[in-house]
Amino acid sequence: MPVVKIPFKPGVNKEITSYAVEGGFFNCDKIRFRSGFAEKIGGWINYSYNNTFVGVGRTLLNWVSYNPNGYNCLALGTNQKYYVEYSGIYNDITPIRTTFTGLTNPFATVSGSPLVTVTIAGHSTSAGSFVTFSGATAVNGLTLNGQYEVITTPDGSTFTIIASANASGTGTGGGTVTAVFTINAGSGVVASALGWGNGGWGGQVGVANTGWGMSGPTSSSTSIPLQIWSQCNFNQDLIFSPSGGPLYYWAFDSTFASQGVTLNAYAGTQAKGTAIVSTGGVGVSTIVVDNNYYITSGATISFVSGSGGSSIPAGTYVTTAYTNGFTVTLSGNVTLSAGDIVSFSYAGYSVPNATNKVIAFSTYQFIIALGANPYNPFNFNTTFSPMLVRWSDQANAYEWVPQLQNQAGSQILSNGSYLITAVATRQEVVIWSNSAMYSMQYIGPPYVFSFSLLMDSVSIISPNAAITANNTVYFMGIDRFYMYNGTVQPLPCTLKRYIYSNLNTNQLNQIVSGYNEGFNEVWWMYPSKTSNVNDSYVIYNYLDNLWYYGSLNRTAWLNSQLRPYPMAMFSAQLSYLSVAIGSADTSLTLINGSSYPSTGLITIDSEQMTYSGVSGNSLTGLTRGVNGTTAATHAAYAKVTYSVPNQVIYHENGLDDGTISLTSPSPIASYIESADISIGDGHKFGFVTRALPDITFTNSTATNPTVYMTLEPRQNSGSAYTTTVGGNAIDVMAVTNTALPAAPTYTFPVEQYTGQVYTRVRGRQIAMKFYSVDLGVQWQIGAMRFDIKPDGRR
Repeated sequence: MPVVKIPFKPGVNKEITSYAVEGGFFNCDKIRFRSGFAEKIGGWINYSYNNTFVGVGRTLLNWVSYNPNGYNCLALGTNQKYYVEYSGIYNDITPIRTTFTGLTNPFATVSGSPLVTVTIAGHSTSAGSFVTFSGATAVNGLTLNGQYEVITTPDGSTFTIIASANASGTGTGGGTVTAVFTINAGSGVVASALGWGNGGWGGQVGVANTGWGMSGPTSSSTSIPLQIWSQCNFNQDLIFSPSGGPLYYWAFDSTFASQGVTLNAYAGTQAKGTAIVSTGGVGVSTIVVDNNYYITSGATISFVSGSGGSSIPAGTYVTTAYTNGFTVTLSGNVTLSAGDIVSFSYAGYSVPNATNKVIAFSTYQFIIALGANPYNPFNFNTTFSPMLVRWSDQANAYEWVPQLQNQAGSQILSNGSYLITAVATRQEVVIWSNSAMYSMQYIGPPYVFSFSLLMDSVSIISPNAAITANNTVYFMGIDRFYMYNGTVQPLPCTLKRYIYSNLNTNQLNQIVSGYNEGFNEVWWMYPSKTSNVNDSYVIYNYLDNLWYYGSLNRTAWLNSQLRPYPMAMFSAQLSYLSVAIGSADTSLTLINGSSYPSTGLITIDSEQMTYSGVSGNSLTGLTRGVNGTTAATHAAYAKVTYSVPNQVIYHENGLDDGTISLTSPSPIASYIESADISIGDGHKFGFVTRALPDITFTNSTATNPTVYMTLEPRQNSGSAYTTTVGGNAIDVMAVTNTALPAAPTYTFPVEQYTGQVYTRVRGRQIAMKFYSVDLGVQWQIGAMRFDIKPDGRR
């Protein structure tokens, strides 16, 4: 019988049965299609092996500063901190929430324990936040200066931290201490319980003053929303915000030593306008400024500079009246001259107090807040409006007060109950509410922006589920994929049923999209049904209109023209044992283990152990003392370290997994499996005697790169994939992509110069799997050929 050529159809299709997809592919992991042919995806490395960050990463932003050195900066937000990375170092710029000074003996220790109780009335901190102590003296062998993570918050007056050693005695002390608190942290995953991260951080979407840094710990059981960061650039500076929280500002600092501050506070130090002195004199303590600025009694005014005969010292003053202009009480007698010009600013109420998301419309240089409190000159703390869009003055991130001489403004949208997210394209900003999609386009003064409804009854599954690629917006809805290129259209997906039936619906806000420009791909990373964290992905190749999928833990993605490779984040929450464990225990409970991957390797003290499941804050299925370590007992509050450090990852770099070591990487196991192919008409058995593989190994670094080919026969569409070896039926589907199967009669190694492979496989229909498990292997499958002989009906 002549050799039969089998040209596989590109893409992976799980919308119909394996038999109905004949000639195509049905299963895969860590592969992509290039020019219609399946190949293994590229490898990845840890961007900075000597450095790491704290918390579960959710966002990335890359930009270059204006100074002559051109600092290439990367902003990244986690559920606990906010960083700016430069040259591989993660610089902590997390804003400060509050400072307590003059605390007397706030520390209480227990002999033999590292857990320290701190008493500060009205601390309003949350577990997972950080506090820095200074001025402390030793208490029972512990000197607690430095930064510590808040472990628990029993009440509004106490919280606990973990010291680096056990206390030598029980008692209180510490001397006179200063405590500086960062803004409150939040949960690494969506959780419904008391304990770690309960209350506060991120709040309920669309509800005012329930967000990050805006409330303290609570005592009731609530569903804790996942914190989603948003950020944008203003010139070389950074504006960032946690959903439901205030806008923060970080002015570029080449030392990376400064913290972020609220945009309101920063705006108060910047000159927003000039005004003419109406009346003047010598030795006066008030000034009337008249230039039609609508600023009310009680506003905070900062005079930045004066000109002419005026000698107003820079500083903060408070308006006492509003006439045709405003009257300001000065801190001392000054010399004023009528007609002089002064430069001033105002803060405390012009910038939104909270927002669901902040973005930049860089084409026209506006900063936009989705969901905000409306501006009211007589009320600085108006009620949060979840459907309100507010924007700054053009090219002026410090000015949010709508006036005749600027373009700041706002607009309430009507379709929906809260705004979720937005992406900026070249000509417009596309906005999603929880039930509609809008276009926001610049039209200039006096209305500044126009808004049009693009589509009603449309959804988006998470705040980070939309991405712009190739001038088209792609996004994932709650039950289908979409694209927008002038009109909103459902995106046909050959994996739709598989993906949507495999989602953890409690963790949908973790879903994040990404753009891989070099391969014309849009990625969505999502948590599968059995995982509380992102462990899976689906890819749409928009050039070839193909879909494929796989498994990978990534919490954020960024394709930047300023870096050589696409970037992603792997991260898990640093945690501690909540109770002691013995050397034979096969499960353990952490203070917070909810952000751990479903399986993995951890280290406690000097012991390494693997686990096979996560249930709440417990790791189950422990195998103790692995990798040559010894199983041992471990005390409560011992640190638990996940084997893979939190990191920014360079994708499409190399061929292997270099997350732990660049010099000793791990192989990436990848595979693709075809749908069933009928032998003849499918009513007779066929006997596959020979295969002529068409596999390339271009760019492989292994000495003998190898792909393993498995033939998977079965008698009919409803039967198992089996073949007979020594008179016994062997389940071929037991073949995994992690190890070479023991039965070589149906799995065949294919190397670079393998011309043909002799096989002895019999069935009415057959599927094929191609996989690699070795280091340094890159492969692509072409058109396979097989020698198939008729072998009867039974």
